Amino acid sequence: MHSVLLIDEILRAIFDHLDGDFDRPPVVQSFARLATVCHAWKDPVLDYLWDSLGSVDPLLALLPNVTRVDNGYQLTSETVSQDALANIAAYASRVRSVSHHSRTSVKIPPAVLALLMRDDPEQIFLPALRSVRLVLSDANKRKIPPTLYLSRNLRSVSIDISFVSRKASEVAMQPGEALCTYFDAVARVATRLEHLRLRGRVCERMTDTVALMPSLRCLYLCVGKDLSPRTLAAIAAFPHLRDLRIQLDALDAAVLGEALDALAPAAGFFPALEVLHVRAAPPVVEALFARLPPSGCLQTLRLESDFKPRSVDAWAPALALLGEHAAHSLRDLAIESLTNFCEVPDHAFPPKLHFTLDTLAPLAKLAGLRRFCLDPSVPADLSDADLAAIARWWPCIEELGLWTRPVDAFDYPAYFTMQPRATPASLAVLSAHCPQLRALTVPMDVSVLPPRAHPPMVVPAQTALESITIGCARQGKAVDPVGLAECLYRAFPALKAVEFECGEETSWGDVLEEYYGLDGRSAQMAAL
Repeated sequence: MHSVLLIDEILRAIFDHLDGDFDRPPVVQSFARLATVCHAWKDPVLDYLWDSLGSVDPLLALLPNVTRVDNGYQLTSETVSQDALANIAAYASRVRSVSHHSRTSVKIPPAVLALLMRDDPEQIFLPALRSVRLVLSDANKRKIPPTLYLSRNLRSVSIDISFVSRKASEVAMQPGEALCTYFDAVARVATRLEHLRLRGRVCERMTDTVALMPSLRCLYLCVGKDLSPRTLAAIAAFPHLRDLRIQLDALDAAVLGEALDALAPAAGFFPALEVLHVRAAPPVVEALFARLPPSGCLQTLRLESDFKPRSVDAWAPALALLGEHAAHSLRDLAIESLTNFCEVPDHAFPPKLHFTLDTLAPLAKLAGLRRFCLDPSVPADLSDADLAAIARWWPCIEELGLWTRPVDAFDYPAYFTMQPRATPASLAVLSAHCPQLRALTVPMDVSVLPPRAHPPMVVPAQTALESITIGCARQGKAVDPVGLAECLYRAFPALKAVEFECGEETSWGDVLEEYYGLDGRSAQMAAL
C-alpha cells in the first residue's frame, strides 16, 4: 500500500467521493469491506459507515441482551456489561444523520430505552447528531422515543406528518405528547438549529415553539391553520433567517398586521431574508411586504395565491410594495395565481383573471430581474406593445415565462377563452432589448405575421435564447410555416428547442423543418 493512503486528509477525501453515491446500500457495503483492509483505515471508515442511518436498528443490534421480534424488541437479560454499553456508545458517537419512518419502525420497550439512556432522561445518546428526519403517519401515537434523536449539535430537523388519516372515516389527529415534548426539547437543547421543516397536521403548541428558535436560517412551514399571527410575527423578526417557505391560507391580514405592529423589533422585520416562498391571499402578502426592509436583500420570491376566485388586481398593492422594497435586490420572481372556477359566484360577471400590463406595471422597478415566471389560470392579456414595454423593463432578463400551460378551451369555462393579442412581431423587440434571454414562454397569435423582411436572412446578434414555447389558439386560422420559421430565425437564430402549445393534437414539424433549414441544420441532421 502506498504511504499516501495513510494520510487521513487524503483518505477522507477519497471516502467523500465514495459517499457521494445516491445509492446508499452499495456504499455501506463498500465501507464495511474497507473497514477490514487495515487498522489505519478502520477509524475513518467507521465514521462514514455510521454517518447516516435509516433507523436506530443497527445500533440496537449491538446490544447483546436485546433481540428483534415481530413488533419490536425484547430483553433477554436485565443486565448488560459496561463494555457493551461503551461499545454501542462508541458507534453512536459517529452518527450524524438519522431518519425515522413510522411505517417501518418497531416499538422500543422502556427497558431497552433505559439501557440506551442509562436511566438519565437528559442523556444524549447521539452526541454528534446534526440532522433528523421524522416521517410519521400516526403522530398521535407514541411509536418512537424522541429523546433518541436529540443532540446539542443538531442543525437540521424535518418533521413530516400526514394531513389526513389513513382511514377515510377518521379525521387526522394532532401529534401526541411525545412528539410535542421532543420538539420543546429541540428548542431548548439545540440552540444552534439552522434548518427546520414542518409539514402536516401539527398543533399550535408546536408552531408556537418555533418562535423560540431565533437561530434558524431556513424555515419551511406547511401546517394548515396551526400557525398563529403572533408566531409569524416572531419568525419575521429572526435575525439570521435567509430562506422562508410558508403557507398562510387561513390567516387574517388584519390580525397579522396587528401582531406585527405589536412586536416591532428594533432591527426591523426580515433583516436577512433572501428567499421567500409564500402561499396566501393578496392582503396577507401585502401585510408582509409592507414590513420588508427599505433596502433589503430579498433575491428570490415565489407568490402563490389560494384558489378562491378574485380579480388579479387584488395583487396590485402587494406588487407595488415589492417594487419599492426589492427594486435593487430581486433577481427571481414567480407568481402563481390559480382559481377554482367552480367557486365563481356569478359566471355572467366573472372576476378579472387576465393579467395585463397595468397589473404588472409596479414590477417595472425591478430592473435587475433575471427570471420572471407568470402562471395564471388564463393567459395574460398582452399585446405586442405590452411585450415591448416588458422587454425594456428588464434588460437583464434571462428566463421569461408569461404562460406555462396550453391555451385550451376545455381547461376553463368558455367565457375566459381568449385569442392572444401578441404576435410574432414582438419577438424582434424581445431579441433587441433582452440580449441575455435564454428561455422564453409566451402566448401569441402565430397566424398574424409581420411583413416579410428584405433581405430575409439578416439576423441580429441575439444568440443566447435556446428554448422557446409559444402558447397559441389557432381557431382554424391558417399558419404560414415558412413565414413563421423566418420570423423566429430572424429574432433568435440559435434556438435548440421550439415548442407550440395549442391545446390540441397538432403537428408543427413543418415549422421546425423550415426553421432548422434556414442555417442548414436540417441537412446536417439528415447527414447524421
